[in-house]
Amino acid sequence: MGAVPLLDSVWLVGSGSHPDARTDPHDCHCYLIWDGEDGVLVDTGTGLGARAWLAAVAEVCDPAALTGVIVTHYHADHAGGAAAAQAAGLPLLASAETSAALATADESRSSLAVARAAGVYPADYRLAPATVDRVLAGGDVVRAGDLDLRIVDAPGHCDGHLVVLLRRAGRTILFSGDCLFAGGRVSIQAIHDCRLDRYAETVVALAGQEVDVLLPGHGEPVLTDAGVEIARAAESFRRLVPPPNVLGS
Repeated sequence: MGAVPLLDSVWLVGSGSHPDARTDPHDCHCYLIWDGEDGVLVDTGTGLGARAWLAAVAEVCDPAALTGVIVTHYHADHAGGAAAAQAAGLPLLASAETSAALATADESRSSLAVARAAGVYPADYRLAPATVDRVLAGGDVVRAGDLDLRIVDAPGHCDGHLVVLLRRAGRTILFSGDCLFAGGRVSIQAIHDCRLDRYAETVVALAGQEVDVLLPGHGEPVLTDAGVEIARAAESFRRLVPPPNVLGS
């Protein structure tokens, strides 16, 4: 297992499913963006695979050289490794909602308690507390070397969800967390803060961003013509019909 190059300056360094970047079966995709001098990570997995993804990062760059880790949202498969990342010296960047959930390891707010009870996570898995170093909101820009990462509010899958837009080599790349997936799919769950009305607003707004590449938190990346698939999801929401759900598909 190791760092898998996807694009100029982007590597997949952790995953629950990719055969060459697998860190732990419960992890989301974790991405490294590195311009040769500076960079960021997007998402931290559960923490169960943190040692493996830190080793994968080290294949590309010194982790200590990174500006930090952007955590897209507080669900455990994306944020559970935040404490391990912080222990390795990486600053944490996240929304106010994610910051609050991580500060107290709130398993109700993050829906970890119900997910664990449903068998999604091991019975002994717990969320470790972590302190966010920079609170992000839509419109913020995270600068790392010559990288400008634009933060977009993207609630719907859960409260406080963020996505990241990067313009690189003439293409717009969307790091979508659990907001959008290949095939124009979304992630709708029976949890307290999954809100269809806000999800629709988020996806319709993202369809206007002229995205070329979609790098989701799970499943296959979309390396060309991603805007077509995002538009498909947006059009479904415009008709008041939720797009296909990535869960259970």
